[in-house]
Amino acid sequence: MTSQTISPNAPTASTEAITHETPTVSSSWELRQIATHLGTNYQVVRELGKGAMGVVFLARDIALHRLVAIKVLRYEMTGSPDHHERFRREARMTARLSHPNIVPVHTFGEIGDFVYIIMKYVHGESLGARLRREGSIDGAEARRILTELAQALDYAHREGVVHRDLKAENILIERGSGRAMLTDFGVALLRSLDTSRDDAVQYGTPHYMSPEQAAGEQDLDGRSDLYSLGVLGYYMVSGKLPFHGPTFEALAAQHITEAHVPVRSVAKADDDVAEAIEGCLMKERDDRWRNGRDLAESLANGGRKKGFAKAVWRLGASAAALGVTLIG
Repeated sequence: MTSQTISPNAPTASTEAITHETPTVSSSWELRQIATHLGTNYQVVRELGKGAMGVVFLARDIALHRLVAIKVLRYEMTGSPDHHERFRREARMTARLSHPNIVPVHTFGEIGDFVYIIMKYVHGESLGARLRREGSIDGAEARRILTELAQALDYAHREGVVHRDLKAENILIERGSGRAMLTDFGVALLRSLDTSRDDAVQYGTPHYMSPEQAAGEQDLDGRSDLYSLGVLGYYMVSGKLPFHGPTFEALAAQHITEAHVPVRSVAKADDDVAEAIEGCLMKERDDRWRNGRDLAESLANGGRKKGFAKAVWRLGASAAALGVTLIG
């Protein structure tokens, strides 16, 4: 992989946050396609945002009198069969999931070069936008968001879906309710169907990659997402990412071999929240939380989940092996 400067907020395969934000300049080709093929059913209100692969519009569903988000494959990408397939993948992966903390897909369509996904419109903002504005999130709310995301991931993993690109930009915070909603399954892995893997491609965002993902391992499971959730939790409570580096290679090496600064050294998080995050960030997947359900139940019960002591013991042993002294 060629070295390049890495930003934790850079768009990857499909990172358009479906949020209520300042409109950007509209994309004429994509708008014409919506008007031509969907105009009798949907009326575009404005453009919401543009990412590496798609443009997202806010639109009115004329028949059902509701707002929706329409994500369209960008004109520049229409000649790529790979990008067409990623759009199909995102629609199919998300359509098989029904959970209150996962943004639902209403429908998918492909008419020649015009490829689109119609999904629920979440009135709010991305978690990334909020963290850039506020710096960090207090303990009680961080606990709730982590719990909701752990529940969403546990459900997805039980359905055989590994997200592979969990990050702040792919979490939407619903205005009013504060509900956290996971989106963007464009590079997700369906373990029961993806029997052939592309060893030349590493999906995801380097700042959030698990050690096994950063190493290019292809047999990823839900514990890889839990590591990324730990990175997200670390970011939420401290306002900092655990690792920084100018290139993919530098970040990958840190995820694989280097110890992060313990949560309690950089944030005033509750002990059980800090320990829950640390339990996600173990280098070896067998030392992490077994699944999202155990993590969510521990967070909901103040760390009193049965078996939690084992995770903490493993945390101390692994941290000591890395030469880290845990505080508290």
